[in-house]
Amino acid sequence: MTSHLKVSVVIPALDEEQEIGQCLASLARQIFGDFVVIVVDNGSKDATVSIARTFGALVVHEPRQGVSYARETGFQAARSDIIVSTDADTEVPQNWLQRIHRTFVEDPNVVAVFGPYWYKPFFPRSGLASALIPHLSRALMFGQRMSWKFGHPYFSAANSAVRREAFLKAGGFRSSKDGQIYSDWEDVQLGMKLHRIGKVCYLPDLVVLTSARNLKLANARDILFGTPKKALRVQVMGKDL
Repeated sequence: MTSHLKVSVVIPALDEEQEIGQCLASLARQIFGDFVVIVVDNGSKDATVSIARTFGALVVHEPRQGVSYARETGFQAARSDIIVSTDADTEVPQNWLQRIHRTFVEDPNVVAVFGPYWYKPFFPRSGLASALIPHLSRALMFGQRMSWKFGHPYFSAANSAVRREAFLKAGGFRSSKDGQIYSDWEDVQLGMKLHRIGKVCYLPDLVVLTSARNLKLANARDILFGTPKKALRVQVMGKDL
């Protein structure tokens, strides 16, 4: 159904009626036009699906709960040579797909591309989390750049793309050890596998904006302590999540 198009954009979604419209509107403004949007509905009870269809997206359904399952289903449904990934709460710049497509065309050795994301500001602008957003965004960008330089790409599903052939060769969002779908950090673990297959390109100036809704006090411990532990397990020790 999408084989004649150069690019497929995959977006997993679960009850995203508050955010997905802005995401799809940013895709509708793209300079590059040869693409299809695939929204993977993960069991939404709100207007997510109807909003997606209003924007002309192809909607596929994944009944198994979990974003890793949704991404795998969406990527498998894509038939374009290039599969691009973003999230329902993310907005992309007008030249996003143009830059990604051009990177693949200019260098046949590139198997994957990824870029940074910045958090959208909270409204109203108040509270500790809101004040920390710019610093967290810069820290994430610095971490991505450094890990990529040392051969451990911190791949983000909010802003990344892969050649379909390389995705299938890498085994998708499944563990190469037991074939199971990753339980967490499916994007980072895919990036590690792609790095072993070919050239992974980091575009530091191709920034997307994503929701800061997860930056809550309850998540502070996981952000401060959980993330380094996961990075050590996945990127240094080579173990799966």
